[in-house]
Amino acid sequence: MTSSTTSRGAAMRALLSLAIGSFGIGMTEFVVMGLLPNIARELVPGTWAASPDDAIAQAGWLISLYALGVVVGAPTIAGSVARFPRHRVMIVLAVALAFFTLLTVIAPTFELVAASRFLAGLPHGAYFGIGALVAADVLGPGNRAKGVAFVLTGLTIANVVGVPLGTLLGQQVGWRAAFAVVTAIFALAAICIALFVP
Repeated sequence: MTSSTTSRGAAMRALLSLAIGSFGIGMTEFVVMGLLPNIARELVPGTWAASPDDAIAQAGWLISLYALGVVVGAPTIAGSVARFPRHRVMIVLAVALAFFTLLTVIAPTFELVAASRFLAGLPHGAYFGIGALVAADVLGPGNRAKGVAFVLTGLTIANVVGVPLGTLLGQQVGWRAAFAVVTAIFALAAICIALFVP
C-alpha cells in the first residue's frame, strides 16, 4: 500500500466521519415534521382531544425553536471556539448534538421537549461551519470544494433516505424511537471524529 493510498484512505475516513454528523443533523432537523401528530397526541393530549389541528400547531413550535437555536448558536459558538483545536471542537459539537437529542428522547413534558429542541439547534451551524473548514484542510487547497461537498452529502442523504425512514419508524414505533436513532447517529459521529479526523 502506497503512502498516497493511505493518505486518501485517511482523508475519506475523516470526511465520512463528518458526513455522519451532517446526516444526523439532517434527520434531527426534518424528521420532526412528519411526526408532529404523534408528538402532539402524546405531549399535549388535552389540546389534541379538543382540536387536533391546534395541538399540531402547538407541536410545530418544536420546529421553530430548533431553528431559533440554529440562528443563536451559529455565530455564538463559532466565534467562541475559534481559538480551540478544530478536532476537539468537532468532537464536542457531535457530543452536544447527541446529548441534546437524547434529552428530546427522555423529556417527559412538552416544555422540556421544546427546550431540548432549542438546545439541539445550537451546535447545528457551528458543526457545518467548522466541519467545512476541517474538510477543506483534510483534502488540501486543490480539493477543498470536494471536501465541503462530501460533508454536505450527509445532509442530502438524510433528506432523501434518513428522514423518510425516521418518520416511518416514529409513526410505527413511537416518535421517541426516531430521535433515539438520531442520538445513536450523533454518538457514532463523535466516536468516528475522535478516531479519524485529524
